[in-house]
Amino acid sequence: MDTVLFDLDGTLVDTLDDIVRAVNTALRAHGLPVLTHPEVRSRVGEGGTALVDASVRASGRDVGPAVVARAQEAYLTGYAASPAEESRPYPGAEELLNRLRTVGIRTALCTNKAGGVTHALLRALGLDGAFDAVVTGDDPVGRKPSPEPLHHALKLAGGSAGLMVGDSRHDLAAAASAGMPAAWVGFGYGRPDPGQAPDFELPSLDALEAAAGAAGIRLRATR
Repeated sequence: MDTVLFDLDGTLVDTLDDIVRAVNTALRAHGLPVLTHPEVRSRVGEGGTALVDASVRASGRDVGPAVVARAQEAYLTGYAASPAEESRPYPGAEELLNRLRTVGIRTALCTNKAGGVTHALLRALGLDGAFDAVVTGDDPVGRKPSPEPLHHALKLAGGSAGLMVGDSRHDLAAAASAGMPAAWVGFGYGRPDPGQAPDFELPSLDALEAAAGAAGIRLRATR
């Protein structure tokens, strides 16, 4: 494997508190019920649309598509304006990205998060130069669990074979459909669906190379 593809939320960066703040600010402004941390946590990775839709369903009200669209736009705009008040990379994330690139292994980010918010967050955390490719949820190739974002990220990174690292069922499903091995991070927000079997579990990011090797997956430099 010459490329490691990473999910973002719940994998490289702990973003939950900022997502809760941003989405609830938008919901309150549009008269919609706010969401709890567990409600948001269970939907991280599905995008802002899913969060606003969850609030609308909880309200039991028929607010109409225009209100939903405005709330979604307010969430994305507000979040992009202040993406990292509390968000921080998980321990070992920055070191791992630097280490992989130093030894010649390509890195790619493959997230369902909207592009504007993704790039604002990466800039705020100083991670905007950490990847050979960045594919986001509003790129034309679609979103996970489709395999196409993974194929696209691998191609943009200039790699030929990839390992997907993520915390959600969408990451595992996308990797399986793309024919890529997958590592599931046990410290993230999501859980595998019944029947999903990652190639290995990652207890911490600094264990990636050792855990991959123990699973028979060899990371190799090609540059």
